Amino acid sequence: MSTPLQEAFSGHWLSQAIFTLHRLGVPGQLQQQPYSLADLAERLSVDARSLWQVLEIAKILDAVEQDGEGAYRLTTQGLRLLPEREDSFIPFIDHLLSGYTAWGELAHSVKTGGPAFAQIHGMDIYDFLARRPAQNTFFNRYMAQTTDTWLAQAGRHYDFEGRVIDLGGNKGALSALLLQQFPALRSTVFDLEHAVQQAPPVLEAAGVADRCHLVVGSFFAADSIPTNGDIYLLSRVLLNWNDAQAVEILRNCRQAMPTGSKLLILEIILSEQAGLNDYLSSLNLLVMFGARLRSHAEFESLLAQAGFVHPRWIPAGFGENPLFYLEATLA
Repeated sequence: MSTPLQEAFSGHWLSQAIFTLHRLGVPGQLQQQPYSLADLAERLSVDARSLWQVLEIAKILDAVEQDGEGAYRLTTQGLRLLPEREDSFIPFIDHLLSGYTAWGELAHSVKTGGPAFAQIHGMDIYDFLARRPAQNTFFNRYMAQTTDTWLAQAGRHYDFEGRVIDLGGNKGALSALLLQQFPALRSTVFDLEHAVQQAPPVLEAAGVADRCHLVVGSFFAADSIPTNGDIYLLSRVLLNWNDAQAVEILRNCRQAMPTGSKLLILEIILSEQAGLNDYLSSLNLLVMFGARLRSHAEFESLLAQAGFVHPRWIPAGFGENPLFYLEATLA
């Protein structure tokens, strides 16, 4: 019997088997109707014996099943491998695939503290996505999905009022959720152009477009940050940047914030009870962004360096590494 350490050695075999289903277009074919192995291989123009091995793994993982005649069909979980579904796994798979080669250079990140992704591609992930609209769309869908999963209840833990400046707000998924929960709230989604231009349909579908303003800019350019906010919200932003960059973002926010406004950070905290998946997630941030998950003390240190005072922690979710709001004011 293999040990957990031994099983970890071949973990990439399992993920690549599922990625291959996606790449070959198997879910799309099986969505139409069940197919025998021979018919499916012919339609996909692949080797039947090799395809059979991948399908058997997919059966074990409950992605496909066989009917009474031996034809393959998608299971309930397998249907989530279809890209058009709102709950599709494909945005997450695409995100993982974009970092697959970068993980092969994890040693570079450990040695330097910098992102292996940029080392391989010659640009950071944001420039990479900006040049690849299709992948950027999947990335934004992935961000929206995780917003729904992680943050749908977040508004119940903080009393939002006035105007929120949703910094790095992407396509506006979080703003849409907050505006639905707080009818008197106003929001400004602030992000790079390729992200913000995808926000209108999200806000319109939520019925809140009339209470949300869109602004194109960068939180690395202080003069582009709106100056009319009551709450400056950084949700899952700082975890994508190293300490020096995080302090720069916070200082730029401080420069734009009017008197009486508040900074509000919403992040997953790396707690003392962190487990394997938490450390893997933190390593993924290192590989992709040169960043990591942070502890309470590390966040408070960043705030102090940027000139913020009176940090106040507010639990916003539960789990081994809970979601927290961190509120602070101008010094």
